[in-house]
Amino acid sequence: MKLDTFLPEYAFHEIHTTTVQASPEMTFAAIKDLRPSELSPVIFLMLSIRDLPGKLLGKPRQTIPESLAEKSFLEQLFEGGFSLLAETEQEIVCGLAGQFWKLSGGEEIVFATPQEFLDFNRTDFAKTAANLLVRADGNRTILSTETRIWAPDAQTRKKFAFYWRLISLGSGWIRIMWLNAIKRRAEKTARL
Repeated sequence: MKLDTFLPEYAFHEIHTTTVQASPEMTFAAIKDLRPSELSPVIFLMLSIRDLPGKLLGKPRQTIPESLAEKSFLEQLFEGGFSLLAETEQEIVCGLAGQFWKLSGGEEIVFATPQEFLDFNRTDFAKTAANLLVRADGNRTILSTETRIWAPDAQTRKKFAFYWRLISLGSGWIRIMWLNAIKRRAEKTARL
């Protein structure tokens, strides 16, 4: 996996998987073409709850500009701060560094190149890399996402660990709903 190139060591991680009754090519196309309107509204509710402390502190996160409304969910993810680190025919890897544990969301670093992500090593930030991966399994596809977080020192790990305990269940649920939306789109295309 390309994910191993960008974050081979990590302090926190989660993996979610689903089986898709469609080819890897159709499933990968569904990853790239999925529109926000195909996602459960619960995802956006959960994301807005996550942003609530920042709003109350007068530091709301950036909203998606109207010009992005017709773009795919993946494109909006990149516009929202994640950096594309790698893409193959089977895997997309994205990354971000931030101070996620801060009530206002903290500072986030957007990387212009994959090498910038690899070289980044500030101790007051956690570094996140995540992938979406498709693998053939007979006449179906295994679709998975793995998220890895590296916190470079004990103090940052402690701060992130507290944050992770608060959000990991919701974060995992968002990823499961995302995988299910991709699955629905790919299987609908396979039936056509």
